[in-house]
Amino acid sequence: MDEPLPIDTGTSAEGRVPLAAEDPVARVLIDHPVPHLARVFDYAVPEKLAEAALPGVRVRVKFAGKLRDGYLLERVVSSDHLGPLATLQRVSGPVQVLGPALRALCEATARRYGGTLADVLRLAIPPRHARGEKAVLKAEKERTARTAAADPATAVEDSTAVSGDTADDASPSLPGGDERLLGRLGRWLVEADPEITDDAAAPRRRALACTPGPTPGLSWVRAGLAAARETLAAGRSVLWLVPDHRELTVLHTGLEAAGLTDVAVLSADQSPEQRWQAWLRGLLGHTRVTIGTRAAAFAPVAELGLIICTDDANRNYLDQHAPYPHAREVSLLRSTIEDTELLFVSTDRSAEVQRLVETGWLADITPTGPARRHAAPVVFVPDEDRDPFAWQRIPSRAWTIMRTGLRPGPRDGGVPGPVLVQVPRSGYYPVFACARCQEVARCPRCEATLTTQSEVGPFACRACGYHSDEFSCSRCRSHQVRSIVRGRGRTVEELRRAMPDVEIVESGGENIVTVLDETPRLVVATTGAEPYVLGGYCAAILLDSLWPGPWMRSIDESVARRLRAAALVRSRDQGGVVYLGDEDELIRKTLTGFDPVTFMSRQLADRKVLGFPPYRRILELTGAGSDIDAMLAELDDVEELLRDEDEDGQRAVAAYPISAGDRVGTRVAEMIASRSAKKQPQVRVRIDDPRSL
Repeated sequence: MDEPLPIDTGTSAEGRVPLAAEDPVARVLIDHPVPHLARVFDYAVPEKLAEAALPGVRVRVKFAGKLRDGYLLERVVSSDHLGPLATLQRVSGPVQVLGPALRALCEATARRYGGTLADVLRLAIPPRHARGEKAVLKAEKERTARTAAADPATAVEDSTAVSGDTADDASPSLPGGDERLLGRLGRWLVEADPEITDDAAAPRRRALACTPGPTPGLSWVRAGLAAARETLAAGRSVLWLVPDHRELTVLHTGLEAAGLTDVAVLSADQSPEQRWQAWLRGLLGHTRVTIGTRAAAFAPVAELGLIICTDDANRNYLDQHAPYPHAREVSLLRSTIEDTELLFVSTDRSAEVQRLVETGWLADITPTGPARRHAAPVVFVPDEDRDPFAWQRIPSRAWTIMRTGLRPGPRDGGVPGPVLVQVPRSGYYPVFACARCQEVARCPRCEATLTTQSEVGPFACRACGYHSDEFSCSRCRSHQVRSIVRGRGRTVEELRRAMPDVEIVESGGENIVTVLDETPRLVVATTGAEPYVLGGYCAAILLDSLWPGPWMRSIDESVARRLRAAALVRSRDQGGVVYLGDEDELIRKTLTGFDPVTFMSRQLADRKVLGFPPYRRILELTGAGSDIDAMLAELDDVEELLRDEDEDGQRAVAAYPISAGDRVGTRVAEMIASRSAKKQPQVRVRIDDPRSL
């Protein structure tokens, strides 16, 4: 191969333009949505941009006749391009946003998921906001000046003050709640155990399945605080991930109550200015704690010492943009690349975390035995032998638990409080059938199941938007309906008829409540929308059977949702009671023992024999059958497991060894780029999507 040719330092593609005297060639990664164009190209660095064009900055360049954004990866002496180079048009801001650590993480993520580096950077680095950037850089300049003129003690104090200048702008707002109640929640969290400490000899990478303990529903905050305080005391920083904005709001409040006010918050709910300011504060070292949702897994954190991932099995951690990375896997990659501590904390246990525990890569610090049982509530299951009405949706035992929790008698003991009623779905009849012939009601346009807000309508299809004020059965033309699955609306109606003098709060859909006080009331919530309660619920009624769908992990998700709700209830020592409506024996056994670790360990034993995830990685290809065949033929170590029809063509699911992960991911990315360059039909690729099997 010929040696790269030196660039003519006085010539560019635009004509005679003075170029930088040193390293006049910039290697620029083009931010382009087309796979084969999202790569590195060489550009000439004009003399006027020689000082500003530093590795890691954003730049604007001419590409295919248009101005495009890109990232300057490095400056070199020469290029192997024949002829004059196009020049950089401008540098978009002085901040070097793409540092070596972030670049290494994004490259590893691209290999892991078979994507392009440009796609991952689009998820990792928020859009630039000039006004927000100017404010942060001004604060940085003032901080640097004060640091240079002050003694070390004063410098630390000034640093904290300046880093908090933009904290209020980045703080999350409270959806569906009361700021006063949220403040009380934070104080209660800390007061429940003011001396939160961690074991100094704790392993560097840990997994914890929480029980309600003294802070029902918020044990994950206490456990994370214990680990974070140790890391902060050692002079390192903390990155804390949560699945959605509710947990982000509660966590931010808990950190403030614990005295950690210098916190950067990253969330998709923020404005572009707030998000960019929070991102820059972490990059410039203005904050020691960064919290956020899935995109924060890439957030820059100076002197990162600990990554905490809460509820890692939550589906919100899976990004819906190519290459579809999962925040848990990004955290694992980052912990390895930057050599940080790692803590997975949740009420359940994911298959991926349990596999790492069993291989010894993660240490399990979950309490076991009597300590765990006493920290969990008492769980009752339907017993048809003792309760003749156990077949009913709300059996007599459940009614008794509700009434006792709301108004305990002198013999019952305990403290009255809110009672949670968890239902799997929102609406009135999320799925219903004809009352005469029992035919499931389906949309006349697309055949999806219809839903209704009452027994007399209106009736609608969530798939295509069909709407009608009247129902007519396609088989017998009857207009009467009966429920198959009862939603939150129907449940509230039943409870109001039975307990007309009891306050009922609904949470779900577009009206999700974050926090409630300890006033005795019924709280009817769909799964995932259960409000936090000061002191915890005195009881929970978990209605119906949870069955998220016909896929391999449906039982995992059912257990996770039930455990999440049960963890909001007080411990048995405080009189906490849970009534479980599920008939599945695995769910019953796991909930009554409050032991997700044993449940997942047994699940993995079967999956290991069958070669199912997480013991192998899964590749899902969607497109035309011939295109899928062509791609699979070029992939070694890949075994096709199934193929079915998809709305976009065919869908093939294949498996390959974990050891071949980077090799397969890289080859998939190369094939996608090659097909793009040849203008061949694209095949959609998703790696390790939890719903592939």
